[in-house]
Amino acid sequence: MLPPVSETPARRVFYACLAAACVLGAVDATLAGAAAHEGLEPSGRVLAAAYALSPWVMVSAFVGAMGTALVHLWTSTRRQRSAHVEDTAEPTADAPALLLAVVVVAATFFVTTRLIATQTHNRALGAAALAIALPVAALGGTYLWSALRRALGALDERRDGPGWLRPSRLVGAGVTAFIISLGGATLANNEALNEVVGFWPPAFVVAWCVTAAAAVHALSGDRFRAILRSHSLMRGGVVLSLLGAIGVLDVLSSMDARPGVKSALLDHTLIFKVAARMGQNLFDADRDGYASALGGGDCDDDNAAVYPGAPEVPLNGVDDDCFGGDALEGAAQTRVETADDAARLSEFPRPPLVNRPNIIHITIDTLGASRIGAWGYARGTTPQLDALAARGLRFSWAFSQGAQTKVSMPSMFVGRYFSEVDRSPDSWATVWPENTTLAERLRDAGYTTVGQPAHRFFLPAYGLHQGFQTWDLTLVEQFGRDIVNVTTSHLVADRAIAWLKQRRSDDGPFYFWVHFFDPHHFYQSHDTPTDLGDQDSDRYDEEVRYTDEHLGRLLEALASSEHGPSTYVVLHGDHGEGFGEHGYRYHGQHLFNDQVHVPLVLVGPGLPPRVVEPPVALLDVTPTLLDLAGIPIPRELSGISLIPFGSPRLGANHPPVFTEMMRDSNHSDRRALIEWPWKFQWGITFDERTLYNLQDDPQEQNDLIETHPAEAERLNAKLRAWMASEVRSIQPRR
Repeated sequence: MLPPVSETPARRVFYACLAAACVLGAVDATLAGAAAHEGLEPSGRVLAAAYALSPWVMVSAFVGAMGTALVHLWTSTRRQRSAHVEDTAEPTADAPALLLAVVVVAATFFVTTRLIATQTHNRALGAAALAIALPVAALGGTYLWSALRRALGALDERRDGPGWLRPSRLVGAGVTAFIISLGGATLANNEALNEVVGFWPPAFVVAWCVTAAAAVHALSGDRFRAILRSHSLMRGGVVLSLLGAIGVLDVLSSMDARPGVKSALLDHTLIFKVAARMGQNLFDADRDGYASALGGGDCDDDNAAVYPGAPEVPLNGVDDDCFGGDALEGAAQTRVETADDAARLSEFPRPPLVNRPNIIHITIDTLGASRIGAWGYARGTTPQLDALAARGLRFSWAFSQGAQTKVSMPSMFVGRYFSEVDRSPDSWATVWPENTTLAERLRDAGYTTVGQPAHRFFLPAYGLHQGFQTWDLTLVEQFGRDIVNVTTSHLVADRAIAWLKQRRSDDGPFYFWVHFFDPHHFYQSHDTPTDLGDQDSDRYDEEVRYTDEHLGRLLEALASSEHGPSTYVVLHGDHGEGFGEHGYRYHGQHLFNDQVHVPLVLVGPGLPPRVVEPPVALLDVTPTLLDLAGIPIPRELSGISLIPFGSPRLGANHPPVFTEMMRDSNHSDRRALIEWPWKFQWGITFDERTLYNLQDDPQEQNDLIETHPAEAERLNAKLRAWMASEVRSIQPRR
């Protein structure tokens, strides 16, 4: 890593990179050293600060040494050129040419590791590939740099116009803009990467480049030539680089053994925690997605069946989920509490229900509870839905079992957690025929089953059409992939109303699922009756208002039809939508309430107007509708019937509610537990825990994990027990 001692311009690159590392790394070091973690002594704070600075120094020293080597190689071997070309080419053409060379080296390095190391999961082959790829990429980058420098220097020599229009500077600006755009596009299109990386690391990378470039320019003055030739400065730079490398090695071997330091680094830094999370994949020996180093939490990195959150096999002598050993006491207690709550609910008298009623099941895509008037939203966008909620059971705290349609809807239709659904391993999983859906159970009980979806995820290839005798794909086929860019609520209502009009009451009971899609991104503007604004949040509200208008048409048609007196309506959202409340937008990003708190309304003959406060689950919809239809609820369903909540004497709570985010190419692994008023969330992939009191803080702005450790530990144990023994996870299969 020692830069050449004979070339001052070459040294300039090395020192500039180190200076930039020290300036920006000091931010993370300060945050880590100032972390107010209980039990972290001053020596621990110093160690945390040193650990936070070490990666900056090591990586910057490596980049600086590589740049220095390229500069020295060129300056020591280039042919004699005219003094004019030398003067114009060196200060202007060196930087963009070097930038392009580094890009080539990095791209070759990345492509090789991606195609060979990660695809084969062979560490020996991966190491050999890296050993070959690095010098090849460096050699190719060197020749490219020298050729570009000559070409850009020659163009600069003949250039006309102001200095900022020199070809070399335009190329440098273009390459930089391309790299930033490529990184931004990658983050925007990969939710998991966006979740991990966030805002600060890209900002710091850009700041590092700017700082290093500014340092190179500042060190080019004559007054620094003697300083740059100093052997003492060189020895200091080498020692600092070696200390950075030693610090990184110590982090890898010892960070997990120092809980206070680990917490300071992973909870309080801006860049180190991201680097640690992304670096965990390099130390995942058994390829189970969890590493034994850098806070990965894998207690046996040689056994792919052992990792945080794995199903706990009873009495096998192995701590399968890396929590609490091979013990099931917590799981047994969870089962007892869940069974007791369900039993108490079944004891309450049932409201008078219609025998074998009709059921209209309405799903409004991307409709979160916080944007509805009946749930306290003051913008007046949902008068029809509010009126419906006032006529029956309104569940204040209903939670979907996932933050995306592809998770929540299979879970709801099958009546089990998504991890229990037999499915393909694809990001947009196919639900296999081995599952039994709500429509299949109702069809087998003599119901006419009709489905009217408005999104491509409900094409037959995904399997959610199972059990529907009529599956109306008219709108999906009409608009194809463009359905996300058009307005369809009026068409959905038109087709649903037409079906109700042609259905006769003596045709027997029916189950009719209607899917409104419009609130989903991309949001369309609806200026009537008023324009709510130009922001995404405003146009989302306009979409909700438009959907509500046509929902009202459907409800009015039902009320005026012969089916009205014998029909129950259940309405819910499948997930919510984020607008920056927690640093992200849209959905599928997290398990905060803006993503999983959804409206749920159940209205029909015999059901009183009542607000139900205990938290419930969207997977309760299947057992509830089976109960309405008079069909025995199968024991394998994970939810419970919500009909008892219509009893005037209700005093029991719903069992704890759980929701999931399954790890895939775009998402990290997360689970959440809601036990009123608490909501505990565990980010498994990066071992993050949060605790919120929903009664006092429904927007989840005040994390209580450090001020209520006993409550957090109790809920953590209950969540882990549920994951280990209660939920019957099924591995995806082709």
